[in-house]
Amino acid sequence: MARVCSVGGTRVAPLGEGWQVAAAPAGKLQDPTAADLEALDWFDASVPCTAASALRAARQWSLEEIVDFDAKDWFWRRRFEGGNARAVRVLRFGGLATLADVWLNGTLILRSENMFVEHEVDVGRVLLDENLLIVCCRALNPALAVRRPRARWRTRLAPNQLRWFRTSLHGRIAAWSPPAAPVGPWRPIVFEERGALTAVRANVRARLEGNDGVVDVEVKFGPIDGWMPHGAIVHVGNVSQSLTCRAGDRHPEMIAQGSLRVAGAEPWWPHTHGVAVRHPVSVEILGADGETRIDLGHTGFRTLSRRDADDGFGIRINHTDVFCRGACWTPIDSVALTGGDTTYREALEAVRSAGMNMLRVCGPFFYEADAFYDACDELGILVWQDYPFANMDYPGDDEGFCATVDREVRGFLDRTQLACSVAVLCGNSEVEQQAAMMGAPRELWRSPLFSRRLADLSKELRPDVPYWPSTPSGGALPFFSDAGTAHYFGVGAYLRPLEDARRADVRFATECLAFANVPDEHAVDALMEGHGTPPQDPRWKRRSPRDGGVGWDFDDVRDHYLGTLFGVDALATRYADVPRYLALSRVVTGEVMASTFAEWRRTGSRCNGALVWFLRDLWLGAGWGVLDSEGYPKAAYHYLKRALQPIAVFLIDEGLNGLDAHIVNERAEPLDAELHVELFRGEHRVAKACAPIDARPRTSQKIRVAAMFDQFHDTTYSYRFGPPAHDLTVATLLDRARSVVVSEAFHFPRGLPKEQDFDLGLQATATPAAEGSWRVSLHTRRFAQSVFLDVKGFAALDNYVHVPPGATREVILRPLGAAMRPQGSARALNATAATKLTVRD
Repeated sequence: MARVCSVGGTRVAPLGEGWQVAAAPAGKLQDPTAADLEALDWFDASVPCTAASALRAARQWSLEEIVDFDAKDWFWRRRFEGGNARAVRVLRFGGLATLADVWLNGTLILRSENMFVEHEVDVGRVLLDENLLIVCCRALNPALAVRRPRARWRTRLAPNQLRWFRTSLHGRIAAWSPPAAPVGPWRPIVFEERGALTAVRANVRARLEGNDGVVDVEVKFGPIDGWMPHGAIVHVGNVSQSLTCRAGDRHPEMIAQGSLRVAGAEPWWPHTHGVAVRHPVSVEILGADGETRIDLGHTGFRTLSRRDADDGFGIRINHTDVFCRGACWTPIDSVALTGGDTTYREALEAVRSAGMNMLRVCGPFFYEADAFYDACDELGILVWQDYPFANMDYPGDDEGFCATVDREVRGFLDRTQLACSVAVLCGNSEVEQQAAMMGAPRELWRSPLFSRRLADLSKELRPDVPYWPSTPSGGALPFFSDAGTAHYFGVGAYLRPLEDARRADVRFATECLAFANVPDEHAVDALMEGHGTPPQDPRWKRRSPRDGGVGWDFDDVRDHYLGTLFGVDALATRYADVPRYLALSRVVTGEVMASTFAEWRRTGSRCNGALVWFLRDLWLGAGWGVLDSEGYPKAAYHYLKRALQPIAVFLIDEGLNGLDAHIVNERAEPLDAELHVELFRGEHRVAKACAPIDARPRTSQKIRVAAMFDQFHDTTYSYRFGPPAHDLTVATLLDRARSVVVSEAFHFPRGLPKEQDFDLGLQATATPAAEGSWRVSLHTRRFAQSVFLDVKGFAALDNYVHVPPGATREVILRPLGAAMRPQGSARALNATAATKLTVRD
């Protein structure tokens, strides 16, 4: 059944404020009385929350403290008024983590054993004028200690007994998750008084049929006080259609049913390939005293299919192959697990701006809030949705376990029924991989829970969305990268050279490029709190992500590529010159990511998609995220932002065959452009060539750079006939109609610059732009590498930019608060000193 956003005549009262929280010894209060409760140590809180976020808000706990939130029972209580006794009154619980009992006025009204299930309880018979609601989330540790059948194979990621409980592994993975196990009412609790209609259930399916959009609607509802409808109308955008009304199987249930066709409907596209066109959907129930409107949200029309050609995995939308790129989504607040509509919107706008068109909601986490899927729909961002299973041998043969999984999955697929952004439903994360790596026999790698049960549910409830049983999966071994989906960390954790991105023949990387990405100075300062020296201080290392049971962490991985790309001794630099070490460390992971995506997006690549692990850090520090824990971009984000745009140029080193320029145009319109290629030695231009580019919509093309010049240039310095004639190649893609640079690529035949110059001739000038923003012009005499704009109170929409010799590049500064005059500097990685920002009003 589709999510019902609102029903006319229904009063909705979120029970958000006015709560109190207390902890009790596990199992002590099985049937709490007033006296028992009053003896607890209560403090104020708001819902939704977790025990950890409530303590954090009350300043009684921080992430530096290790607390076992699964060791105690946690109680929440709140008083509220009973409302209109003539209305149907219900309490809705969006999610209770994990083993929960709920009492209303001393009566047990709900018992839940699944964090991911929503509950609706008719409480009319229990309500008084003044009511006391108590929620108890029971200690999980005693339940984990109960003996159950052994797993056929075991994981080192988290306690194996968690496989029996439908709860998130987030907060319980010691190697990389903050120590805040989710316990409590983590989704909203709402009190509803229903007027003209009760128990509204809607089944709505939208599809693209030829050039038309079709919506099939079935709405079930119960009239109140003998009020009977005499008709119903469905509205989709500005198109309406009458529905047939009839009596349901159970009196007094009524059913309104029918279909609506939108002729010539514009399809919904991911934002990289078109416009994410959506239409509001609502149903009016007509009665003698007026109509009651049922708001069903929005939907779009699109076709979606899985592309498995040549053992690969891919996504085809509206009959067009789409290169899916983006990141693995992480919660906006890793302690509270939630975010408001505004914070979701801000985070997803950063995703869209970066050229990302897909996010993966991963198995170790949880289903996201409705606001997340709504914003992805609106912004044209695809969602790869793992069901929340990861790395464990789940008891798929236990009927009780499977029954709660069925209810959970049905609830999720119902509430996202109209979400056109949901592009893949995946059974789990790394279950097949874990089984294979733990030495289990091949017949145990794939469970019927994922190969049949979840596959059948997905097909029944979302037949428009492809299903994939596990990620990674599909090769001779589940984790091989040249078939199906891969978790590719060849470039990354396994310290392979950058060329491995091609050698591995990655088809679709649902995880890749995990590095301990160093945040900017403000985040480092916040972590260190004025004490200690990063990255030598223990606080830094505690926040460095690692795989369980290994002797290295992802700082070590980053240091390996620091030595490879910049030729420095990372360990020596870390101790002798911390600022230089941090500056190089910020940039190196961005260079690696940009280089890898250039390989995967080039013409002729068989890669159909790649998602970076993670989008956002779970807590302050050098985490996997390309955004820090507050949502501020790191250097890697800016590198990706340039590499993932729908229109892009890449330079690929083909050794003795020289440089190839690859031009990608994913837009629905042709691109009329010019490609300029310039060779520089120092500040002097050695050669320049230009070629017209006529890029048809949604195509890519390769140009051999050597063919653009009238004489030989050793562009890759492969022939080595004497010293190199140049040290920098710049490819600039210029939109002829607008006379603007739409993409730029750089190649360094002798490797990235390793030395710092005293004077690059770098100038940075700020002039006012619209709405309190400022336009910074960066001009340089010599090549300026990874120029970072450090301006307090402003965010640079692009940063860590390369500026070619003699060129000017512009960057917009957006104010983070009240409008002000910018003060700051521009720092090039290859300069010994920063350049002061000049401001001209």
